[in-house]
Amino acid sequence: MLNAIKKLLSSGEIDTKSAVAYDTGEMAELIKMNRAALQLVPDWIDEEAMKDSCFSYGVPDFIRGDINYDIGEELTYTDLMLYLSRKHFPELNYLEIGVSVGKNFFQLLHGRNQGQFTGYDIEEINPVLGRMLEYQGKTEWDTPRSSIKKKQSSLSSFTYKNMPVRYLSADVWDENSWARLKGERFNMVFSDALHTPEAILFEFEMLVKYNLLADRFIIVWDDLVGKMKKSFFKIIQKYDSAYKIEDIYFLHINGWIGKHEPPHSVGMIANFKL
Repeated sequence: MLNAIKKLLSSGEIDTKSAVAYDTGEMAELIKMNRAALQLVPDWIDEEAMKDSCFSYGVPDFIRGDINYDIGEELTYTDLMLYLSRKHFPELNYLEIGVSVGKNFFQLLHGRNQGQFTGYDIEEINPVLGRMLEYQGKTEWDTPRSSIKKKQSSLSSFTYKNMPVRYLSADVWDENSWARLKGERFNMVFSDALHTPEAILFEFEMLVKYNLLADRFIIVWDDLVGKMKKSFFKIIQKYDSAYKIEDIYFLHINGWIGKHEPPHSVGMIANFKL
């Protein structure tokens, strides 16, 4: 890792792996499981929620028409995360930053029988996702005046297959909302919220400040293009010595729309060998 960091300092890049090894038979079964999970939801779009949203739940117009289509059988980052979670984390504690309508989040939920799940998004929970969960309660607090979010921030509790699920509806820039997660130790994190270099750096700083990472962890970032990729490398540079990062991947892999869009540029780190 020392050589990798030296290379980062000199060229802005580090050595990364381009593929994750997996058992093909087991992965084929998980792909079937995830595609079956998606078939449980005929329509991910709730029109009233969309009208009342801050960012249209992260669904750009150019893919909105494809969001409910069959995504195909090729490997997606969701398939890979489910595989890795089952292989390495019998007791999964999962954080997803940027839940959007919930396609990725729900597949992870559906594919696990043990675990804890937390979603963090500026939007209110998509009613389509919320209807599949058993509601337990909610706490609310003031959203910063500077935020584009004008409703109260909130932390809602649910269950799914008796697994605890929490949904933090808050601005990712609001440190007070990050503090609500204090005491959690996440072993898998998926970052897919604000796609800016500053945002993913801030997210990681919050994970560090509030000691939100477990002793063994995997973190995945979606859409690492341009300056986003540089921020990914900066995180490794800054925190490698503290977290002893062992595996670094930069993948081109299908995302939540599957075959209906080009592969995503995805970064992944783990502080143990995958």
